Amino acid sequence: MFKRTMAVFAALAVIALAATASAQTWRGQGRVAGRVSDEAGNPLEGVTVKLFLPAGNGRLEVKTNKKGDWSAGGISSGAWQVDFIKEGYETRRITADIEQLNPKPAMEIVMKKAASDPNILVAAQMKTAAGLIGEKKFAEAQAIYAELMAKYPQAFQIELAIARAYHAEGATNKEAFAKEIEHLKKYLEKDPNNAEVKLLTGAEMIQVGNPEEGKAMLASVDDAVVKDPMVFVNVGINLMNQNKAKDALPFFEKAISRFPESPDAYYYRGITLIQLGTTIRPDNQAEGDKLLAGGKADLQKFVQMAPNAPEAPAAQKMLDALK
Repeated sequence: MFKRTMAVFAALAVIALAATASAQTWRGQGRVAGRVSDEAGNPLEGVTVKLFLPAGNGRLEVKTNKKGDWSAGGISSGAWQVDFIKEGYETRRITADIEQLNPKPAMEIVMKKAASDPNILVAAQMKTAAGLIGEKKFAEAQAIYAELMAKYPQAFQIELAIARAYHAEGATNKEAFAKEIEHLKKYLEKDPNNAEVKLLTGAEMIQVGNPEEGKAMLASVDDAVVKDPMVFVNVGINLMNQNKAKDALPFFEKAISRFPESPDAYYYRGITLIQLGTTIRPDNQAEGDKLLAGGKADLQKFVQMAPNAPEAPAAQKMLDALK
């Protein structure tokens, strides 16, 4: 048993030595060195230099020093692939033919600055503009958006940010709403099937006094493509804020029909029905009572579904008033 075990160990040792020898076939007497600099001739420190010999599976990695110098020794002859990598710079790849008895002259490598990612630049500028809107510096924000659109005309999504900025400005400058719609339309020229933007645009058209075009825009939306109940709910809220309860009601009903588990839709349909019922009741008590009953049922369902929602106390207060 002992002899058999020793024989196994001996066999394993031979295999291991063979594997080691195979793995080290790229070792030798060769050496390669060089210097890495930027386009201005300044040395680049910390560049990762990766050497790879496909024929012998050789791999080696070194870094440049403060002077941009690097070297790799103890390697065999062959066509070595050499990569130069540094964050912020374009990666360079060359092939170096190494001869063990004929040292290769030091190579000079120049690395170019990597082009800036436009997505990062746009995101940073958009964040700055959003901050300016929060400070009510609308002109400064719009200047940033205009510059971005001039540089990146393909980024038509910026039109939505421009529209939002004009909407925010509309609180103090009603003419800004017309600009908002203008940019919403520009967005829809590029993305004509965006249901959420179409619904928003239609509601805004109604707000600025263009009800026919607005209703046509709203009617053009295929409800089946809407995946979020808040798309309908937000349109309804927008119309409610314009004192257009009758126009708002169908959107809350669409939200409930498509998304019956959405508590917000019940809350807003409830207050809309109560508002309509209260308005109608003096002239038509039966219809008013019917609407009030529907509103009460919606608010009760909302409180059951979302007892901890911020709107729950207001809903309960309305229910108490309807008793």
